[in-house]
Amino acid sequence: MHLPHPCNGIAQWNEAGSVAFTNIYNRFYDPLVFFARKLLTDQLAAEDIVTEIFLKYWQKEDQFNSVYAVKAFLYISTRNACINHKQKAQHMARAKADLRVLTDEFDEPVLNAITQAEILRDVYYSVEALPVQCRKIVLYSYFGGLSNKQIARRLQLSVHTVRNQKVRGIQLVRGKVQACL
Repeated sequence: MHLPHPCNGIAQWNEAGSVAFTNIYNRFYDPLVFFARKLLTDQLAAEDIVTEIFLKYWQKEDQFNSVYAVKAFLYISTRNACINHKQKAQHMARAKADLRVLTDEFDEPVLNAITQAEILRDVYYSVEALPVQCRKIVLYSYFGGLSNKQIARRLQLSVHTVRNQKVRGIQLVRGKVQACL
């Protein structure tokens, strides 16, 4: 069966029922997908949109009194749905880009802090593993902020011995930390 002519009365139009829907679907589905595809350049999205438009048409089928009204509804609805789809896609792309920027900005300081904490842990363990006298000199110098003279007085050593032990301690710590990296 084919669609009643649009010039025929409303009664004849409504009598066609689901046959009319099937005919409308068969007549307009492919051209609407082609139309939507031109607006979106995404075949699957175009097909999804056209399917949604036909669902809307199915719900409002009894409100149309001619094929021209149906055609106008289908094309205008498809166009509007494509515009909405593009706007949502652009919004999502902007949101993802913003999130990526925020994540990158957040990740870098966090990763730096993690790296710094792990290196400091390795330095601490390396200092703890130094010989007793060498460890005391390194701790007083770098963590206590004392000068070589102050350390020499405190430990009753010569400034030269403090300097040598400090250099030796730094070399040992550097070697152990580099081995951990």
